[in-house]
Amino acid sequence: MSKSRVIRVTPNLIRCLQDLKAALKDLPPGESRTRAKGALDYLARTFAGEPQPGRGLACDPPRIIVR
Repeated sequence: MSKSRVIRVTPNLIRCLQDLKAALKDLPPGESRTRAKGALDYLARTFAGEPQPGRGLACDPPRIIVR
């Protein structure tokens, strides 16, 4: 794996993010939906070029970063 922390956001990645957001609407309320929304928000911020919390370091499972 490359040591670069730069993510090239391609049209395919944007489309996948949009598809995941649409699929999220079909999830029933609960922990799974909350975790999925947090993950999608995190990806959307990363794709927008915003700095990642903790400088993008890995978190201990099962923690997810949600702002």
